[in-house]
Amino acid sequence: MIDFIYQNPTKIIFGNGSIEKLSSEILNYGTRVLLVYGSYSIKDSGLYDCLVNQLERNEIEYQELPFVTIPALDRVYEGINIVKENQIDIIIGIGGGTCLDVAKAIALGAANLHDIWDILTGKILYDNLKCLPIGTVVTIPGSGSEMDGNSEIVDIDRGVNGSIGSFEKTYPRFSILDPELTYNIPYSLTLYHGVTILVQAMEQYVCNTTDTPIQDGFTESILKTVLAALKCLKNDLHDKNARAQLMWASALTTSRILGRGKKALWLGGALGGIIEEKCGLTYSQSIAITWPKYLLTCYQDYVGILKSFALNVMNVDPENKSCDQIAYEGVKAFQETLLELGIANNVEELGLKKLIIQRLI
Repeated sequence: MIDFIYQNPTKIIFGNGSIEKLSSEILNYGTRVLLVYGSYSIKDSGLYDCLVNQLERNEIEYQELPFVTIPALDRVYEGINIVKENQIDIIIGIGGGTCLDVAKAIALGAANLHDIWDILTGKILYDNLKCLPIGTVVTIPGSGSEMDGNSEIVDIDRGVNGSIGSFEKTYPRFSILDPELTYNIPYSLTLYHGVTILVQAMEQYVCNTTDTPIQDGFTESILKTVLAALKCLKNDLHDKNARAQLMWASALTTSRILGRGKKALWLGGALGGIIEEKCGLTYSQSIAITWPKYLLTCYQDYVGILKSFALNVMNVDPENKSCDQIAYEGVKAFQETLLELGIANNVEELGLKKLIIQRLI
């Protein structure tokens, strides 16, 4: 295990009905809020009316940045202008990773005189930067953005990305994780975001750092729990316990706790980004395709940890098998499990040729 420093300042408010605590958290920072949210689902589900009624009861003034469906730079600028014009005290991201990432960029951009793009592209260092408070309400667990300081933003016009790299001031002050908000997510979306959770855990786990039994055991527990939850939800989309397990696992995977003391590679997102760019897929679809194939291609480079994965997560029988064989069978069993859950059919429907994917890997 290597030396490390760990700190996570985000307050987690977890449980069914925890959305009712949003106003009391907001009031710790002020009475003027910007709500950043995505598509019509927030209104169709009744969540929007619930939030607005709660804010109005508590005399909290709110502005809105709706229809944030991709983390686009122009929406960040739009949000920054709203914040400055209305003297907003706190930004609330509502939804999945896209809305949360945009909320973080707005909070950082609105609090400083620098152009946010200069910050996102590294022209301005984080030293002495300020950031408005950020809160999140998670409705689509998967990205883990609710418990980290990261943000990925794309300049669509120029076709380039910028990012915030785990800046301590862009960690949410609080995140509300209410499993009831996820009960109506369709299975296909649940599955892909569930695989995102798996990959984000594994890309910290699959490396050659040794003597990390706590980190590895924690990660293996999460992997087993997520796979079991996805199997439950395939049969019963409203399984409350499975929904709760996915929500908590999502937050933990990017809280940085799993990879502390390890030389984590964080390759899943990089690999997925290639497919995402070349084929026009979502991030979740991309990593669901690339990660199992990457492991099958490179398993011999990580035999030690993948043997542990095979034995402790995928329940591979080790009798009369070499370490290489055990590791390979574990990765193969993982891929087959994903296929059984539905990834194979969905990938075929996307019209992607296996040869193209293999060449990119």
